[in-house]
Amino acid sequence: MYKNLKFIFFSLALAALAIGCSDENKDNDLGANEYSPRFNEFMACEKGSEYSSENLSMMISDWRAFQLSEEMMGAFFHDPINEENTFGPTAWWELEWSSKEAAETAWEQWSNNEEALEWSDKYSDVLVCNQEGRNSWDLIYPISVDFFGKPNDSGYFYSQYWSCNYKNDANREDMENFIPTHKAFIEGSDLDGTGYHYGVYFDRRSEDASHSNVETSHLWAEWARSAESMDVQNRNFADNGQSTFEIFNQIGACPENPDIYDSWVLYLKDKPKLVPSF
Repeated sequence: MYKNLKFIFFSLALAALAIGCSDENKDNDLGANEYSPRFNEFMACEKGSEYSSENLSMMISDWRAFQLSEEMMGAFFHDPINEENTFGPTAWWELEWSSKEAAETAWEQWSNNEEALEWSDKYSDVLVCNQEGRNSWDLIYPISVDFFGKPNDSGYFYSQYWSCNYKNDANREDMENFIPTHKAFIEGSDLDGTGYHYGVYFDRRSEDASHSNVETSHLWAEWARSAESMDVQNRNFADNGQSTFEIFNQIGACPENPDIYDSWVLYLKDKPKLVPSF
């Protein structure tokens, strides 16, 4: 990525992407090591023979009709644009929780819900997701989702994810200490109307995770209203972000190219009336 970051700067739910809401044009007022991470899980999903935008819409509508946990902050769907992704040509259902403990409690309730099992069976030819192999991360949002403009009413957003690793004996604390530097650069950039925001996922995967074999210490994720909006940030970083890149380059290394997705908000606790349009 960082070879590519000379032209682009980083970017990844179901609860990430157009996530982490606050008042318009207000950031999260965070300083170094003052973040309150969310607990996010990614389920690898396979499309079935009946997969279509219409059937996916019905599936999500029926899912939203359940009594969802109050501790679920958001849910997101990521459809890969390229097959050559670090994590493979996999679609992802992302869930964002207030904590790991809250997620575990909600999953226990879900697994004992007969109607939930019937829902899974009903749509097994549309989309099947690996619930047992969930990939867990701590997610930090340095700026709000609407800092550079409101998200799409359709729930759609374009996303980029880099699978990165530390270098030079760096660790999570070093990366968290870097985030305010990058945050200041982004907030001072001319990105109005792009809906651009970003997040950093820190690895919490267990050995049972479906993609535990992919070596990465953290994901750097970027989200925007569209591919064209993301290009505005890509050009911004190419023209203005080299000093920021030099700092990052001392503590992290990422692939040349990101994994890119068409993504949708499936559910937001703070915006329950938002319904995705696929």
